[in-house]
Amino acid sequence: MIMQGNLIALNAKLPKIYSEFLDYDDFYKLSKKNNLEDSLSYLKENKFGDLDILSDIYEVESYFRSYMLGEVERLKHFLSSKYRDFIKNYLMESEIKNIKYILRAIKIGKTPNIETLVIKGRNIDFNNVSLSEFVDNLKGTDYYNILKNYVSEDETTLFYMEMNLDKFYYQKLVSSVSKLSKTDKKEFLKTIGVKIDMLNIIWIYRAKKYFKLLPEEIFNFTIFGGTFTSEKLLNFTYLKEEDFIEEIRNTKYAFLFNKSDDTDMNKKAERYELLNAKNVFRSSRGIGKLMAFLILLEIEIKDIEILLESARFNLPYEDKLKHLINSKEGSELLGY
Repeated sequence: MIMQGNLIALNAKLPKIYSEFLDYDDFYKLSKKNNLEDSLSYLKENKFGDLDILSDIYEVESYFRSYMLGEVERLKHFLSSKYRDFIKNYLMESEIKNIKYILRAIKIGKTPNIETLVIKGRNIDFNNVSLSEFVDNLKGTDYYNILKNYVSEDETTLFYMEMNLDKFYYQKLVSSVSKLSKTDKKEFLKTIGVKIDMLNIIWIYRAKKYFKLLPEEIFNFTIFGGTFTSEKLLNFTYLKEEDFIEEIRNTKYAFLFNKSDDTDMNKKAERYELLNAKNVFRSSRGIGKLMAFLILLEIEIKDIEILLESARFNLPYEDKLKHLINSKEGSELLGY
């Protein structure tokens, strides 16, 4: 457990860091920049002083991912071993994103545009290798056991690999929380548990509508650890599509189905996640403030990446703003 003094220090530090986040006014100004260089110059002048003005978008993304990891690493010093275990597992997401990116690149015959993949202090070779060779190079890691049975030329290979990696990530995260106090577990449910709920809802809905999967297979890829019990999730998978939607409309996630089309479900989920994290960040006096902060930090970086990617293609600023998670139209999209 965190010593009370450390918890007070942590929760005093987090609002100061959060006060330096980019706000909607910054995102609006960024949306008016017409190219990547001008966008990066704005970011360098207003927050990220050590940011080089790079032309390679992959190097830019690498900078911001490293920045995010560095911010989280700084906070580990306030935490005892149990909480550090949670942070360690939380940081695995970046490692898993790199693995998924490499798998996709190899599958379509592209050269992965990242410098290194280091797992447990070991450099994993991913250049000029086949999919099976890359997976073999992961021997000695948990990822090898997850991926080894899905190496094939089948078009569903990447789908199953990515689904298993995502489930593994949340299983590790939930497992690290199982060691914490009841109060801390409740804080987790209010923050990351909400994210797990929405991931499950979107997955089950799309698995029914687009993939036509059997209930057993849908259930196999659901994630335990949110507010829905495993029994409830199992029940969801056996419902007809329209009955499942009606079930969700009786929960706080009804906004996910407040339109006839489902093209913006992910954006609605992200915007709800942002609003929810802001509320928890303001109200929590416990570890929930840190969990909410992690979500807010991740969303800040996502929105920066959205604007930088849009700047590369010189999209109109109105279109850039529509894609943001931190948006003036956030509550409208949620149907509030």
